[in-house]
This record gives sequence, C-alpha cells and structure tokens, in this order.
Amino acid sequence: MRAGIVEQNAPKRAIRILKEVRDEEGNRAGALSPNECFSVSFEIDFESQAIGHQELYMEVRADRYKQEVSRARTFGFLHEADQLRKMGLARGGSLDNAIVIDGDKIMNEGGLRYGNEFVRHKVLDSIGDLYLAGAPIIGHYHGIRTGHAQTYRLVKKLLSDNSAWEWVTLPIENQEKTAPRNATFAAPEKAVAASV
Repeated sequence: MRAGIVEQNAPKRAIRILKEVRDEEGNRAGALSPNECFSVSFEIDFESQAIGHQELYMEVRADRYKQEVSRARTFGFLHEADQLRKMGLARGGSLDNAIVIDGDKIMNEGGLRYGNEFVRHKVLDSIGDLYLAGAPIIGHYHGIRTGHAQTYRLVKKLLSDNSAWEWVTLPIENQEKTAPRNATFAAPEKAVAASV
C-alpha cells in the first residue's frame, strides 16, 4: 500500500487575523497580528554561546518552508537528557535527529545544518503549533522565547475571540501558497470558535 497526494477540486479555507492577540508570560511572548500573507518571526536568547541570540523572519510558502526550515532539528542540552528519559520523554532522540549541546559546544559530529538552525527549528515548531487552529493562518506570528504550550494558549485565545479572526476561502489556483498576496477572498463566514 502506498500513500500519496490527491488534489482536491474544492475551495480551501483559511483563518484571517483581524486584530492582534497576545500571550505573555515573564520574558516570553507570542502574538498573532493582521498581515496579507502567513509570516513568522522568532527571537531566541540562550546563555550558551553555541546558541546565543538569534532572530529569523520569513514569509511561509511551500518552497521556502522546504528549503529554509523543514530540516531544522530540535535541540536540547546534554545535562537535561537523563532527566527527560526518566520522565519517559526524548526516547527516540539521538545525535542523528537532534542537536545536543554540552555547555558551549555542539556535540553533533557534523555540526549544524544551518548557521542559525536553533531559531529555524523554533519557526518550524510555531508553524506546526499554529495549525492547531484547524486551518492555515493569514497573518503574522511573532514569538519571543516561546514554546509549544504558550503557542497553544495563543491559539485558544484567538479562537475564543470572534472579533479577532474570520474564515476566508482561498482562490483554488492560489491555494498552494496558503496566503497569496493581493488575492480576492470570498465573503467571510463567521464561525463559532472551535475548542482546541
């Protein structure tokens, strides 16, 4: 049996952000704001010199996703690995699929796939987390030192505020771009916020 891709001849819906929604906790913050396409910016800051301060902005399109973030590996610190395994986590983690940092040194023999692979992975995480909304996003996401739980809370805040978003239907010829520039959208239909 083989899996594959089947093109659908049906309109694709997206969630367009109408006003800013934020989730802040200490020095961590995530925000969704209006934009004409789906874009993500992220900032991280670690004491380890192996990571340091990194920032990245990108418009999320299929071609850029594949080239710029899809191969960015998760990362963690060697001193945390034993604790994670005791908790039943990181069972499949290895130097083959994760970046391991010991102090200021990267333990992986081949080094990094990208010079800023750490922030690229955070962008990758946020793209996946935002899909918890149930459809592609047309808007901008900005994350500062945030993670999965905080992005989940942000999606819940968004969906619980019907004035912050609307459903739009993407033109069929532009659906592969998720949020085409200057697209003409069908009239929005307001939906009841889904529970995430």
